[in-house]
Amino acid sequence: DLASVAGAFPSPVWFDTRYGYKDMMPPLTLKTFGEVLPTAITAGAIGLLESLLTLQLIDELTNTKGNGNREAFGQGLGQFLSGAFGGMGGCTTIGQSLMNIHSGGSTRLSSSVAATFMLLIILVAYPLINLIPVASLAGVMFIVTYFTIEWGSFKIVLAALLPQKFREKR
Repeated sequence: DLASVAGAFPSPVWFDTRYGYKDMMPPLTLKTFGEVLPTAITAGAIGLLESLLTLQLIDELTNTKGNGNREAFGQGLGQFLSGAFGGMGGCTTIGQSLMNIHSGGSTRLSSSVAATFMLLIILVAYPLINLIPVASLAGVMFIVTYFTIEWGSFKIVLAALLPQKFREKR
């Protein structure tokens, strides 16, 4: 089973006539804004919390101190622009960051290189990516997950599940 990957530079969804999105978009009114606002705040808060937790984790792994305000601003700007261009908001910073750290990358350059290669793959190399079976991509995801998990933490989790009298050291 093969999947299709292809990409192009987006245009703002309210002006994009290629796919008929302009006719499907809701009007930009205060009523629409009020209906969308609670969901937007919830999704934004979850993304922000994940980004700040990732920043804290990376700070601990690299013995550095990141700027939470800059992270929050960058995440918000990225989500806004993604939505304006028809993308789906999301945050995969923890996976990419951990892969960078475990591969020896600890500067902003490593994230920029990863983003550049992802863009090149989607825009240029997609015919080659389309030849890869989906099952093998699932295998790659399992390997990435395996190396991302801190397996030693399972002892702590299992110990926390035991009754108090078994957890006490004697």
